[in-house]
Amino acid sequence: MSTDSPPTLLKLAVQSLLRDEDLAMGAVEDLPGELFPPVFMEAFTRGHTEVLKAMVLSWPFPYLPLGALMSMRRPQTSDAEVDIVQVQERMLQAVLDGLDVLLSQKICSRRLKLQVLDMVDTHQKFCRVWAGHRLEACSSEDTKRRNTGKSETRAAERRLLRVVVDLSLGQTFQSPFQSYLLEWIQKRKDLVQLDCTKLCVTIPCIASITEVLEMLNHGSVKEVNIRNFWTPFTLVHFAPFLGRMKNLKKLILNNIRAPAYLSLAERKELVTQVTFEFLMLLFLEEKYMESVSFLEGHLDQLFRCLPSHLETLSLIYYELSHSEWSQLPQCPSIRHLKYLELYGIRLTHFRPEPLRSLLNNLAAMLTTLHLQACGITDAQVHAFLPALGRCSQLTTFSYMRNCMSIATLESLLCHTARLSSLSLEMYSAPEDVCRHYYSGFRSQGLKRKEVSSSRPHSEPAHTALSAAGPTLCTVMASVSLSVVLRIPGPKGSGQATQMHLQQGHRSRQERWPKVPATGLLALWTLSPAPLQEIPRDHD
Repeated sequence: MSTDSPPTLLKLAVQSLLRDEDLAMGAVEDLPGELFPPVFMEAFTRGHTEVLKAMVLSWPFPYLPLGALMSMRRPQTSDAEVDIVQVQERMLQAVLDGLDVLLSQKICSRRLKLQVLDMVDTHQKFCRVWAGHRLEACSSEDTKRRNTGKSETRAAERRLLRVVVDLSLGQTFQSPFQSYLLEWIQKRKDLVQLDCTKLCVTIPCIASITEVLEMLNHGSVKEVNIRNFWTPFTLVHFAPFLGRMKNLKKLILNNIRAPAYLSLAERKELVTQVTFEFLMLLFLEEKYMESVSFLEGHLDQLFRCLPSHLETLSLIYYELSHSEWSQLPQCPSIRHLKYLELYGIRLTHFRPEPLRSLLNNLAAMLTTLHLQACGITDAQVHAFLPALGRCSQLTTFSYMRNCMSIATLESLLCHTARLSSLSLEMYSAPEDVCRHYYSGFRSQGLKRKEVSSSRPHSEPAHTALSAAGPTLCTVMASVSLSVVLRIPGPKGSGQATQMHLQQGHRSRQERWPKVPATGLLALWTLSPAPLQEIPRDHD
């Protein structure tokens, strides 16, 4: 027996209307505004290209979220050989043909209100996206752009239509429709404005995408993600475009390395050209850098060019100098951070005072702190512990892939237990815990390589904790923490045993977040639960 709900009267009426395409096209002019979205959706789904074209001519709203519709509705076709992408491209072409009529004839009907064609794949329901709150959002963004980029906006205001997209510029286009759409806009660039909320660049050569970058309304870009092995020269060529993106909020730089033949003077000049453009990014809130060796030694210069209200800073695989480390707490641009991540930055031989000063500066606002794979010593931990204990807004603390003793872990737990907002802590399991854990299996006649293939038990993990650090168990009990003990499997196996040890009452398994596939000890200050086992996930 089918459990599908019967179609509503509205859906039946819309389907009946579209059975006669000529009748439907004639009825568009008299169609009530509230019926436009359901009729448009049905016409798109059933491939009525002429009806779509007619509806665009009479669209009664300033906003048409076609990207949301294309992501949630696939046109039906009776020809099994026809690729779904080709069918959707025909639907897109029908909409653009309707827009061509509007743009070429400059129709001034009282019902003509369409101003924005949104091609962003939002994964939201079509009917919700065009609702009033999205229209208000568009209006507020327009106002903001007028205040920050008046010369560019005046030229844009002369255009009749805005097309909003998320662009991925690489060797091939991420979206099958992106190339077609950009070509359509290029031919009508005096009438159509190209807005881009997210720009991802993976192509190593800027020259091949310069035409697209020139065509962009730079004030509309909110996020830029550069994900390729760029040279500094490529970044310098891209930097002027970046400087025009005055409303940019998030910038991600990945794998930008200086060639060995570059002299110090040449490198300094290139860094200056790039960081100068950062001065234009007045609204930047999030800065992520991974393997950007090109800027190593010039971190202070970079921070001087960033706005003082930066909320997120992520440095991954960056070789800090001692002078950069010492100057870090004095940088005005990072005094309001809510998210700080240092990953793969060797701090073993660095003084702990700069980190302590930085945490003291951020104590009232920092919510997320990641200090991962930094080679931090036990002595350094004890030096910054008091400052960590003052971070009253901290909700997430990750100290994974740092070796530490059980005594240091106990001290960490005692300090973090005072943080009422803290909900997630992650630590690498101390070596003593791992050793006692595997010795428990050896006593059963199992070799280490066999442990990962055997069903894990709570008892060996609990015994390992008790044997390796009885005081640690007492600390955990006293602060009522939920504990996930994750022990790495044989080297290179990519497997790990994960145990969940809690006190109190059993809680639902679904409540706990997925733990990364790394040897770790993670603690949640959530509702207590009894000693239990978490199934091993597939790494």
